[in-house]
Amino acid sequence: MTGLRRMLAGVLVGVIAGGHALAATGGVLSIAVSTAAPAVGDPVIVEVAANGTVDNLVLRWKDAAWPMREAGPGRYEGLIGVDLDDPEGPAAVAAEGFLDGARVRAEASLTISPRTFAVQELTLPKGMAEFDGATLRRIGKEAAELSRRFSRVTPPRWRTPFLPPVEEYRPANFGDRRVINGDPRMPHSGVDIRLPEGTPVRAIADGRVAFAGEQFFGGRSVVIDHGAGVFSVYYHLKEFAVAEGQAVSRGDRVGSVGATGRATGPHLHFGVRVPGGRVDPTRLFALPGR
Repeated sequence: MTGLRRMLAGVLVGVIAGGHALAATGGVLSIAVSTAAPAVGDPVIVEVAANGTVDNLVLRWKDAAWPMREAGPGRYEGLIGVDLDDPEGPAAVAAEGFLDGARVRAEASLTISPRTFAVQELTLPKGMAEFDGATLRRIGKEAAELSRRFSRVTPPRWRTPFLPPVEEYRPANFGDRRVINGDPRMPHSGVDIRLPEGTPVRAIADGRVAFAGEQFFGGRSVVIDHGAGVFSVYYHLKEFAVAEGQAVSRGDRVGSVGATGRATGPHLHFGVRVPGGRVDPTRLFALPGR
């Protein structure tokens, strides 16, 4: 816990019982963050330490509660993110639960910093940029189904470090603002990795396949639930090596690079969602192992 305490500068630590902060020596809950100044698209590791087992411990971020992973006796770990659309400025993340019957809470202050992304102005044939009613209904149905999968909260299975999804990881385009035929579109929420068709694609962490199926945009697509609101997304696969509901381990093959769906050539679109939104996979892989 020495390393954790070194990270605690500028962090508010409190114990709450009956709504009042206490300084009871026997009930202190400590919180630390991997960075107090995350940029848009950054993942943040949250570590919590207590002098006992905390019951019903949750991580509170953006008005939602998420389970934390037990990393050792009296030690817990969580993962949050700053979404692509989050505003810059002050924010706070908190951990709370019950220790020896008393409600405990600790809060860490964050300052979200801006980040500049590239703007891609593309001119595409009308047939590639505009869709008929049936296609729009399909797109909406698929988006709603994925949103439903992303809303599930399961016990944490992930642990750092995360493994890049391919051996030759050369990412591009995260956060790019795309303007197609003069019409601004949603920011690019993942990275594109251009590799030969058939290149193996692997799971970045332990988890369970939450979705494996065909999508209009993503083609053959896989979503892995790593627990506690952490998901990885693999699009444009040539084929599936996993099935929906299957448990996978870090490094297991999930498919191979392809060009299915709305793709102009073989590549992997890879994305990560954590509590709080869409984060830069490259910065996720840079998080140290614990």
